[in-house]
Amino acid sequence: MSRSKYKGPFFKVNLLKKKNWIKIINKNLTILPEYNKHIVSIYNGKNFINLKINDKMIGFKFGEFIYTRKKHIYKKKIVYGSKNRTN
Repeated sequence: MSRSKYKGPFFKVNLLKKKNWIKIINKNLTILPEYNKHIVSIYNGKNFINLKINDKMIGFKFGEFIYTRKKHIYKKKIVYGSKNRTN
């Protein structure tokens, strides 16, 4: 369910006053046009991820552009006793 139109976007006023480096822990803030061409650091639960805002990201939430879960990588099985092995 989306936020009501009459309420407007959810953002923090003190983040608009910062000029250069912005650190964001709250991922449900809306990206405003004032953040365009800025570099922000978004906290994913373990460390901060740098993200450059462009005009296509405006209107979305900050949390939509970072991953909070680690990608699972399958380990390769080791084959023992193969006949092609040379010693």
